[in-house]
Amino acid sequence: MPKKVFIKNFGCQMNVRDSEFVMGVLLENDFKKAVSINDADVILFNSCSVREHAEDRLFSNIADLGRLKKKNPDLVIGLMGCTAQNHKEGVLKKVPAIDFVCGPGNETDIPEILKDILENRCSIIATDKVNKKRPELFPKYRNAGFKALVSIGEGCDNFCSYCIVPYVRGRERSRDAKDIIREVKDLAGRGFKEITLLGQNVNSYKARKGKDFVRLLQEINGLKGIERIRFMTSHPKDASVELFKVMRDLDKVCEHLHLPIQSGSTRVLRLMNRGYSHDKYLKLADCYKKLLPEGTITTDIIVGFPSEKEKDFKKTYRLMKEVEFDSAFMFKYSPRPPAKSIKLKDDVPGEVKQGRLEALLGLQCKISQKRNEAMEGKMLEVLVDGYDEKSPYKFTGRTRTNKIVVSRGDEGLIGKFVRVNIVSSTPHALIGEIVDDKK
Repeated sequence: MPKKVFIKNFGCQMNVRDSEFVMGVLLENDFKKAVSINDADVILFNSCSVREHAEDRLFSNIADLGRLKKKNPDLVIGLMGCTAQNHKEGVLKKVPAIDFVCGPGNETDIPEILKDILENRCSIIATDKVNKKRPELFPKYRNAGFKALVSIGEGCDNFCSYCIVPYVRGRERSRDAKDIIREVKDLAGRGFKEITLLGQNVNSYKARKGKDFVRLLQEINGLKGIERIRFMTSHPKDASVELFKVMRDLDKVCEHLHLPIQSGSTRVLRLMNRGYSHDKYLKLADCYKKLLPEGTITTDIIVGFPSEKEKDFKKTYRLMKEVEFDSAFMFKYSPRPPAKSIKLKDDVPGEVKQGRLEALLGLQCKISQKRNEAMEGKMLEVLVDGYDEKSPYKFTGRTRTNKIVVSRGDEGLIGKFVRVNIVSSTPHALIGEIVDDKK
């Protein structure tokens, strides 16, 4: 009987795509998808290691599986992703229930790893391919039938001082444009309507024959079938006016830019090795808003970076008020070895970090409410992507600008475009009434 696999994901969209890819490869190698974690013969955890919180949640979840392994000694538990690459053999010492550890570069080897473990009941550490280009495999499996994540590259060359990505995902490697186009064409032919192009820094994408990210967007925009194109993440040091113009001019490219600022203080940005200043970021944001006045902009912010003074924090606070981000992911700094900031003294007290975080969260809530209230009374195109029978607003979807919309409707709307009249709002979502199905 085929062994049943369950994959639990912690972390970013890159991890989500990797989990989807691994499940697809396993399904094409005589494994089967488990209905639940309790139904599985093989349980895989895929975890981001960029934030300490995600890693803590991971190990807490794995530890809880000790009881399952006692009941079923044949159960195989594996750890893949950035945490696996970062800790390697240390994971087996920390959590004896784990049978194997697999880094992002070795994920295509997982079918063979599992077969080896199932036959020989051995422990395996596979983390030796972190800088190698992943083979171009195209498993059919996707988590949804109408929107898909498409990786355009792996790794990162930026070496921001707080970030471990270059160490756990390796140096930057762009996929060939022809392989990306082939993947998108296949998705379009299977009825997918929206794709999100993924990269640690999409703006630094470089393919053979000099094709850059803007040219890639132009080529994908010309493909039939796909109706929406998203991308993330953009790095401010490489974002350009040319990119913003393409976002404005190409009909399928959505008007949403995720542009992490991390800090509003130029001094702190230098310590972070971000490659841009407070003023350069403001100019970029201003240019984007002038070219796409109806577009949205979101960001990432770290509070309490080593040596962050109150005046540094106030610069971040003022920048948030000036730019008016539609939403923001905000975190308290925590050292993440082997990132270079581990050498800096983590000298901002925990209660100060928490206070600063709460201040930014409160400010962003007010800004998000203001930005969302400006959408009331407008008619927006929404791609329905979720349905909850228990919710008073049955479906959720997203606008082209990546705003969450909730409304009443039936389950048959999932995967369809609808026109929605926005009647009210919260800081986190727009509330609307369906006018009609677009298609």
